[in-house]
Amino acid sequence: MSGDVSVGSYGFRRQSVEASGTEGNFGALAAVSSTQSDGYRQHATSEANNLTGKLRWWGETGRLALTLHALDNRSEDPGGLTLGQVRADRNQARPQSLSFDSDERIRQQRLSLVWDGQPLGEDTYQIRSYVGQRDFENRLPLAANGQTSYERLFAGAGANYTHVADWFGLKHWFTFGGDLESLRDDRDRNNNILGGEKGALTSRQREEARSLGLFVENRTELGENWLLSLGLRHDTVRLSVDDHYLRDGDDSGKRNLRDLNYSVGLSYRLDPSHTIYARVATSFETPTVSELANPNGGGFNSSLEPAEALNQEVGFKGETAHWRYEAVVYRIDTRDELVPYVDGRTFYRNAGSTRRDGLELSARWQPDEHWQVSTAYSLNDYTYRSFENADGNRLPGIPVQSLFGEVSYSRDNWYARLNTSVFDRQYADSGNTARVGGYALVNLRLGMQLKGWAENLEPYVGLDNLTDRRYYDNLRINDSGGRYYEPAPGRTGYVGVKVSF
Repeated sequence: MSGDVSVGSYGFRRQSVEASGTEGNFGALAAVSSTQSDGYRQHATSEANNLTGKLRWWGETGRLALTLHALDNRSEDPGGLTLGQVRADRNQARPQSLSFDSDERIRQQRLSLVWDGQPLGEDTYQIRSYVGQRDFENRLPLAANGQTSYERLFAGAGANYTHVADWFGLKHWFTFGGDLESLRDDRDRNNNILGGEKGALTSRQREEARSLGLFVENRTELGENWLLSLGLRHDTVRLSVDDHYLRDGDDSGKRNLRDLNYSVGLSYRLDPSHTIYARVATSFETPTVSELANPNGGGFNSSLEPAEALNQEVGFKGETAHWRYEAVVYRIDTRDELVPYVDGRTFYRNAGSTRRDGLELSARWQPDEHWQVSTAYSLNDYTYRSFENADGNRLPGIPVQSLFGEVSYSRDNWYARLNTSVFDRQYADSGNTARVGGYALVNLRLGMQLKGWAENLEPYVGLDNLTDRRYYDNLRINDSGGRYYEPAPGRTGYVGVKVSF
């Protein structure tokens, strides 16, 4: 059993308790956490409460896992600011956010049951299911349709079987299976009266989504060092909306979406510790029911299409006694990419086509038991290939380069960790007119592990954003009023203690 309590700048408080144990073939875990913050800006208090419970049972032919996750989160929304407002006062909330008391509340419970079985020989299979419920409500900083609430029920089931066999003198892992999922939202929209009071009902509709995916994959050993993977998946998605608010007409409707996608992968083991690999695959992303919100009223946005992508990558990974490293070069060509824009609420539209070219490098070095150094670097050349007047522009909200590095040292009963995250320039809009400069964040944490009345007592202290850098922790992409910027706090500190029994 363990507990953790910490406090920090801007009213930060966090408490958590976790207990776990095993008895014979049974294992259990329960964890509860609660985090509160007054926020760096006006009107930015938040609270997040989480509960996780797990039960495990191991039998002769498999393992049964039952998992419950519940959350109750609430956060005020200070809103995005224009650049002029940021320069005048970084701490301020958008005036309309105060006037309309903008905030968000989410309560959700999800229960899942998974059986992992091994019937004969090397064959394996899995049967999985889940069911859940979510209550959502928010207040936006506007009057018309400014409040949204929905009750969501969602569920799913799936299964897959892997057969291991020698065919034509080669070893195969042949997997087939399917996933069935459903979701239902009973959604209301109301006007938002100054002060955050709920106004007249403006929309009421039931939104449903059902999907069926069938897939097959075969991995084949081509000799001692080669591995070939071939996959095929077919998805059918049915979206429907039943309009229950008929004063402005009946916006009921439905859409059926289907797609067939493939994947091909090939890897070569250079030696027991080093592998090179390549992969080509297509993918299919349907808009969610929230993304299908109609900017012109009720029902679904009938002009929004699913995004289809071609993914290609080549990589190398390996490890030695003191090193672990990986390098990947990739390209993703997407047609009808889903692009957000903010016009009071967040809506979506399709870009004609985009291209993502990238390089990702990562490494971890552990020269001895005391020192560890890890780093990750990415180079992102993401552009619109065809989109209104933005051809050749960079995709917003994505830094051209990013770098993470951490050095940690531990000896006897104390430890220290110093890390930095560096982000290159990026844009807040598809037109690339709102450029956001790069920045670097440096964080430090020190702790000590003490033996005492508990099995382990660990006091710790930390400083985030050591250099007091001014930056934005979120950008509101393509905001129609130029309110892109959500300023982040400067230097912050925290102290805490963790105890284990």
